[in-house]
Amino acid sequence: MMAGHMNLRRVSHRVAEELHATRAIAGETSWRDALDTLRAKVDIQVMNRNGFQEPPAVRNRLIRKHETVLEYLEARSHGYYESYEYAAELPPGDPDLEGRIWLCWWQGIECAPAIVRACVESICRNADGHTVTIITDRNYRDYVHIPDWVMRKVAEGIITRTNLSDLLRLSLLAEHGGLWLDATFFCCGPLGDLAFGQPLFSIKRPDYLHASVASGYFAGYSLACNTAHRRVFATIRDFFLEYWQKNDFMVDYLLVDYMIVLAQRHDPSIAGAFDAIRPNNPLCDELGKCLGEPFDRQRWRELSSNTSLFKLTWKQSFPVRKGEVQTFYGALLGGDLT
Repeated sequence: MMAGHMNLRRVSHRVAEELHATRAIAGETSWRDALDTLRAKVDIQVMNRNGFQEPPAVRNRLIRKHETVLEYLEARSHGYYESYEYAAELPPGDPDLEGRIWLCWWQGIECAPAIVRACVESICRNADGHTVTIITDRNYRDYVHIPDWVMRKVAEGIITRTNLSDLLRLSLLAEHGGLWLDATFFCCGPLGDLAFGQPLFSIKRPDYLHASVASGYFAGYSLACNTAHRRVFATIRDFFLEYWQKNDFMVDYLLVDYMIVLAQRHDPSIAGAFDAIRPNNPLCDELGKCLGEPFDRQRWRELSSNTSLFKLTWKQSFPVRKGEVQTFYGALLGGDLT
């Protein structure tokens, strides 16, 4: 009963936040654009439940939504993006923390679901000599500086743990570089050349889908840079902090993606760094779609032939077996996906 009550409370909060965001967007653009944006957000919720089908009408609404949100953020910045010092020198990094693989599970990995633990183990197996560091609510201060006002807003429920996780990944890369992966990535290949062999890295599948403004050209759940390109993520981090310092609501769930696009629009060097990322991991979503199906070795070979990072979720349940046959999920937990 309590869980249902909390779920209803969370849904009510999100609905109120979206209505507030719609009014705010209307104030900077128009009511027509704001209502179209709200409708596109509903489209995204439908896509989450229908296998991410994106007919042309939905695609067009999503593209319009992204331009409207970007227009809103530009208007609300009052010239911040134009006046930002894009070439400012960064403080020196800590050599001992360079080139790490950063993961996060706030409660500690010992409290994580089995699928998350299996994913983390797969990343450690394929770390290619790079140190894997798991960030928790007990140790994050050892690696990054998060302003006190941010933590006050987290305590007040204004900034969510998801927003805090977004800030964490940007801050880690801005201060140290390395590779950030969500802890729900299953890895079946060495990460060295893939993520550390270029100045910037993100999973890139051009013109993939348009639920996010990224449209497949980058993915916030997989970001990396070398030490020389920390400025890219310092800029995005500063944009993110600027927004939350002046706002007490989330205008869009994928706010960090909009900040990445804004940074590219205002700094050609950032745009060039993202453009230079080579397309990779085209089947990133496909393992997650078949976890509950009977394991098929040939199908796994096909999936992993050109993809080594698979984005999964801990929010669904999957059977270990179907009758007498092991599922893909059972094979994952059993260490058979190599």
